[in-house]
Amino acid sequence: MTKPGTVLLLSTYPIVKPQHGGQVRLLNIKRAYESAGWKVTPLAVYPEEGYQKSSIGPDDILFPLDSPHRLFNGRHVPFVTDITSGAFASSEDGGLPQILASISGQIDVIHVEQPWLWPLAKTLRERQQYSSSLLVYGSQNIEAPLKRGIFNDWNVVEFEDAIEAVDRLERQAAREADLTIAVTQDEVDVLTSWGTNNVKLLPNGIEPWQADEEAIAEWRQRLPKHPWLLYVASAHPPNFTGFAQVFGESLGCFPPTSKLVVAGSVTEHIYRVMNNTKWSTLNLSRLQLLFPLPDRDLAAVKTLAHGFILPIPFGGGSNIKTAEALYSGAYVVGTPSAYRGFESFIDLPEVFVGGNAKEFQRAIRDVLIRPRASPLQAGSEQLERRKSLRWDVCLACLPAMVKKLKCEKCA
Repeated sequence: MTKPGTVLLLSTYPIVKPQHGGQVRLLNIKRAYESAGWKVTPLAVYPEEGYQKSSIGPDDILFPLDSPHRLFNGRHVPFVTDITSGAFASSEDGGLPQILASISGQIDVIHVEQPWLWPLAKTLRERQQYSSSLLVYGSQNIEAPLKRGIFNDWNVVEFEDAIEAVDRLERQAAREADLTIAVTQDEVDVLTSWGTNNVKLLPNGIEPWQADEEAIAEWRQRLPKHPWLLYVASAHPPNFTGFAQVFGESLGCFPPTSKLVVAGSVTEHIYRVMNNTKWSTLNLSRLQLLFPLPDRDLAAVKTLAHGFILPIPFGGGSNIKTAEALYSGAYVVGTPSAYRGFESFIDLPEVFVGGNAKEFQRAIRDVLIRPRASPLQAGSEQLERRKSLRWDVCLACLPAMVKKLKCEKCA
């Protein structure tokens, strides 16, 4: 029996202190490999301006602000640091010498999460000592349309060459990988239509949380006494650029005794977006802004929530915050886009879908007057369905699939 080996895990974000969904997924991919006996080295090529020193891992590589590789086709373009990181990481005048000096001399698997560092993976496998390494590509989104949406929302001009570069890169990664992983069946279908030979579905999941009673007691005093809803998200643009439109510009669906509680790095953006609406005074009076919270506090807030909202009007992949909301057993109000990858849970009695602003507001009013959702009993069918949302279940087959490919290559 071939023993598990070594995995080099490439990304554009460190996972020492995961905050956004990509980091959380990558950390759990690392844990899945390690639980099966693999030795894993995470290596992030991260933007200098994006992360504090305390969140950087020992093998992570800085992508400096003043690097000439920050230019895309010789010009400054916003929102393309992820694209340009691949050229930087794979270049002799960029990060490649430092990367080669830090990585192991034996790598069995190079796992690239999102397409940005695919040029580095290819450069490494062109070297004799890594020529037999397996290449795994983890696709979290179909990136080109998502990038186009970000450019349009921020009024970026002259970006078509960037979109073409993203599309070309992710198609290359999907076709050239020994194994390609997607997070939704829709994206499995897209990747397959590109001619990708070996695509597997490994959906996003959650890490179960357990709030301690002291934290719950503390937060019960700080949160609304009447039913309130929670929105937890990162500062990823799709989490806030369409937020006001989902609500029809108004949070009037929340009565004065209630609040929409917002947590995570999305908080400052939600304040800005709702402050810029016609009904800004009303909207700000209905918000309770918590900003990023330590895990202990966030677990208590999630436990106390009467329900969760998922105001996601567009985007690709699937959302970890959707999995968390569904796992909670509390009420969930989301847009159709929010349930990508989790369509099988829409029939649960506490789950609501708002296809437009009027439906979204109506669902919120409905949920806020309902009694708190009852905890599920152990062994119930719904509880068993929710267990399938845990990371250890979602990613359980990844190490076995990679090990099988390794065995086939060695045979």
